Amino acid sequence: MSSAPATSPTPQAPVLEAAGLPEPSPRFRARQLQGIVRLELRKSFLSRRALGLLALAAAAPFLLTMRILFAHPSPDALGESTQAFAGPIFQAFLLRIVLFLGCVSAFGNLIRREVLDRTLHFYFLSPIRRELLVVGKFLTGWIATFTIFGAATLASFVLSYVNAEGGAAFLASGTGISHLARYLLVVALGCCGYGALFLTFGFFFRSPAIPALLVFGWEGIHFLLPPFLKQASVIHYLQALCPVPVSEGPLALVSDAPHPVIAVLGVLLFSAVLVAVSAWRVRKMEIKYEED
Repeated sequence: MSSAPATSPTPQAPVLEAAGLPEPSPRFRARQLQGIVRLELRKSFLSRRALGLLALAAAAPFLLTMRILFAHPSPDALGESTQAFAGPIFQAFLLRIVLFLGCVSAFGNLIRREVLDRTLHFYFLSPIRRELLVVGKFLTGWIATFTIFGAATLASFVLSYVNAEGGAAFLASGTGISHLARYLLVVALGCCGYGALFLTFGFFFRSPAIPALLVFGWEGIHFLLPPFLKQASVIHYLQALCPVPVSEGPLALVSDAPHPVIAVLGVLLFSAVLVAVSAWRVRKMEIKYEED
């Protein structure tokens, strides 16, 4: 299959200056960013392409619903439900598997899918700064993943207390609402950190599968790492924000959890650096469609 002509990575600003046109205002850039986000949401996440993410997110609520209907007719203790959601349901399943794989699928293909569909050059030929395109795609992925996996976390949290003694009162109390807010914060930051990581991988790897497996393995052995290496994992900062501590087993190497403020700022800074790397990479990117 023949290749499409390569596009030049020449920045837009000198072109505008040579043509005697003023640099677009920040308000105009904001409207362009909104347009990119709306287009990407309709194209990628409000279509059949999002069915896989929805099915992945529905796994935990579905299993909890089956448990309520068939497995445990007798009420659970409130403390048991709290520990069950904090450990096996949220940290082990929703955070480490569902959200992680969802971010691989959503962010890892934001650029790769455009290349496979042979549509990326349309963006590059439009009067849009490439850096703005990267930010728009990142925001689109974050909005979609947080909406989907945030809803799954909310549903799982509520279902975890349906069969617990005093569960309804706990959900309506300040403690229950505080726990839910902390879990949703972890989901939001998880989508941000993992999303920025896999968006960047999309610029440097033909497929996100191999780097995703390496990151999954690194995050999986987090509890075995010495304290200074734990700081090089996203899960280290996300766990520090969870409202209920969970034991990592007798083999885990003990380390001090970062302060919640440090954890939030650490994930945000990590994400900003990776998005900046992606923006730098896209400025030097040339389109050359090749047969895989």
